Amino acid sequence: MIPSTTSPRTLDLGGPWNLTWTAGPDDSPSYATSGAAIPATVPGQVHTDLLAAGLLEDPDIGLREADQMWIGHSQWTYSRTFIWDGTSGERTDLVADGLDTFATVRLNGHEVAVTADQHIGYRWDVASLLVAGENLLEITFGSAWDAAHACEVQLGGELPRPYDEPYPYVRKSACNFGWDWGPHYVTAGIWQPIRLESWSHGRIASIRPDTTIDGTTAILSVSVGIERLSASPDLTLTAVLTAPDGSEAARATVPAGQDDVVLALEVTEPELWWPVGLGAQPLYDLSVVLHGDGRALSTGSRRIGLRTVTVEEEPDAIGTTWAFVVNGRRVRVRGYNWIPDDPFIAEVTEERLGQRLDQAVDGGANLLRVWGGGYFSTEEFMAGCDERGLMVWHDFLFACAAYDESDAMIEAVTTEAEQAVARLSSHPSLVIWCGGNECVWGMYDWGWPEILAGRPYGAAFYTEVLPGVLERLDPTRPYVPNSPWAGSLGKHPNDRDSGPVHIWEVWNTVDYVHYRDVDPPFVSEMGWCAPPAWSTLQRVVTDGELVPSNPQVAHHMRAADGMEKLARGLEPYFGEPRTAEDWHYLSQMVQARSQAAGAEWLRTRERCAGVIIWQLNDCWPVLSWSAVDGDGIEKPVWYALRRSFADHLLAIVPVTAGGTDDPTGPDGLEVVLVNDAVSDWTADVVVRRLTLDGTEIARESLPLSAAADGTARAALPAGLAAVSDAEFLVADADGLRSTWFFVPDAALAPVEPRFTAEVTADDGTVRVTVHARTVLRDLCVFADRLADLLDVTASELAVDDMMLTVLPGETAVFTVSRRDGGPLDATADLSAAGLFPVLRCIGDGASLVSAASELASGGTTR
Repeated sequence: MIPSTTSPRTLDLGGPWNLTWTAGPDDSPSYATSGAAIPATVPGQVHTDLLAAGLLEDPDIGLREADQMWIGHSQWTYSRTFIWDGTSGERTDLVADGLDTFATVRLNGHEVAVTADQHIGYRWDVASLLVAGENLLEITFGSAWDAAHACEVQLGGELPRPYDEPYPYVRKSACNFGWDWGPHYVTAGIWQPIRLESWSHGRIASIRPDTTIDGTTAILSVSVGIERLSASPDLTLTAVLTAPDGSEAARATVPAGQDDVVLALEVTEPELWWPVGLGAQPLYDLSVVLHGDGRALSTGSRRIGLRTVTVEEEPDAIGTTWAFVVNGRRVRVRGYNWIPDDPFIAEVTEERLGQRLDQAVDGGANLLRVWGGGYFSTEEFMAGCDERGLMVWHDFLFACAAYDESDAMIEAVTTEAEQAVARLSSHPSLVIWCGGNECVWGMYDWGWPEILAGRPYGAAFYTEVLPGVLERLDPTRPYVPNSPWAGSLGKHPNDRDSGPVHIWEVWNTVDYVHYRDVDPPFVSEMGWCAPPAWSTLQRVVTDGELVPSNPQVAHHMRAADGMEKLARGLEPYFGEPRTAEDWHYLSQMVQARSQAAGAEWLRTRERCAGVIIWQLNDCWPVLSWSAVDGDGIEKPVWYALRRSFADHLLAIVPVTAGGTDDPTGPDGLEVVLVNDAVSDWTADVVVRRLTLDGTEIARESLPLSAAADGTARAALPAGLAAVSDAEFLVADADGLRSTWFFVPDAALAPVEPRFTAEVTADDGTVRVTVHARTVLRDLCVFADRLADLLDVTASELAVDDMMLTVLPGETAVFTVSRRDGGPLDATADLSAAGLFPVLRCIGDGASLVSAASELASGGTTR
């Protein structure tokens, strides 16, 4: 939403509307041609209105995605009446914060405007069209799909893109046309708030605060954009900054003789905003009032944080570093990429959004990267990041394609950028703008030059248009032209010696140990695919087993050759799984291990100042790279990364980057402390060499001390690190544990896992206690598998930990609880819960299916 200033009079036009349509293709369902109006809700999109009316079955389920394709080819008209009493200010505007996408707006039968950009907010003077009494507002949306194809024909040449869909030709969320993790739902509708605003003389159009800090003083430069009428009286602006404790921190009043006025506020001893883990997130309230004609004409407010941010690039032995510096301190990034959380934004409630942001923070993140194939962030998203200390990297809206550089497109993109920057720049969490995603990379590696034959591909946006907007409107915030980016258009953007890089060759072609082949300065994308929670996938697969060969399962895998790549990742560790249960569990284990291994390797490198995993969230039930699935359930990878992303990390890694099949690397192994906390960390690290049955062969005690924002490391003696298929290493320090297995699971001497397990109901939760008799690897409790027994939905349940390595004689306790904090049914008969598949570890395999072991109060033995 575009936050509006307070006006003397505002009429909200959201809520109930009517929706009619003209169906597109001949194969649309019979009801599509009925012509009868149905109720609609604004903000919203046509899919959600059809779902609410019972005219569309959930397209996420089974193969029903195909049943809604007609929607993207059809024409849709929203209409409503409203009462206007005939009184207004000097001007009355119809304000639409977002129309998706090709719309014709009519008021009382008169055409107001035609729009062609989902990412722009609109304001039209409609005073002359309003009548006293009942007024009719109609907004008709044409097919964005058809409009995009028409634009393609008009352009007269193909624009390279990864899918046979015309998204680069139109300014609409690219992923609406399908992506390698998303469905093909071509939406339409009034997707953001709409209202009438009446005002006189002048109004505040934008507020853009910019902070510099000099010693113990913060200088806040507040740029205020003013829209005025020709007969405006003398106007003045007053800005008041209120400190987090409620006291007045600064005030300034200036004449408002120009359309862009700057007020300077000086704050002594400012309370600085810090990323999570490095300090607090105090927020100041900034209020701006426009006075004229003896009264307050317009007011606006922002919640801001005082902080500075730069990107530090310094030459080093390999190339150039690339690191965020906040308030003068380097901040090593631990992050996730963020995609739209739902294809229909109205479905993303404030509660759901808060849960996702909490999952990011609880998953060890200090940054979210907003990917450029969706839409600009909402105020709710940005405010949530401000409050939690989550830094935000924000792409402009370009993704993986070449783009037309016509005058019309440049004008549209400029307006988009100006509005987005004016709206979002007040948020302290926003630490960098990025021109787009993988739009320069395509020119080097994806055959674009041959397709374009000398035509431009969009470079002007990344190197001229967007930097120009930022120079005018947000000059102190860092900007990077694209991701990946190596410093200039003339250098391969994914060169590993400088700038942010993407690591996709691992998922695409090789085993995950090859994350350790590289030593980049910053990683803005890397990931590994896996199924969602069992309950999430089962909910949408209505027929057959949850196996890759099931057409409905395959339908929910959008990654190119995704099933083959999953199988390739499984093969060296587990071979070909024998059952659906094993395929699901082991695929999730490989995802978790891969991202933990990659993240830990990169965090132990001195030059790597950031790792951003692809991706945090999903927008539907899909096999993808996400850590949290489309139903909001954390995958095992989320738990693995929570440890790998902790402020204090203990890891066993090769001494140097590999490029070798030797699992210990060319120079052996070392134990490393990584300290991202604010104070020094000293620990006594105990490294043990154990047999697979838990017998200790050797041990070494290594005292290490890592400074804040530093690492400490010690090479392991050759005898301790010698390769074995029957032994492994365990390092422990300060409650942290790292393990190292010298060979893949399939090459290990076979050991059947043995343990006892029991379940108890305790204070509204369910506790699963496991006593290990042998080494238990990747021990997990899948809370969603208990949902039926506990009479709750699967997504309501969460477990506190997963992915544990438990040694013989040790005990692990898992707590299952409700996400909302409510109690679980203490009277539920948990004796019906089979040990398999609620509780799993590596090596249990299908044998537990026939064991009929029960997770019961009396205990279970394996």
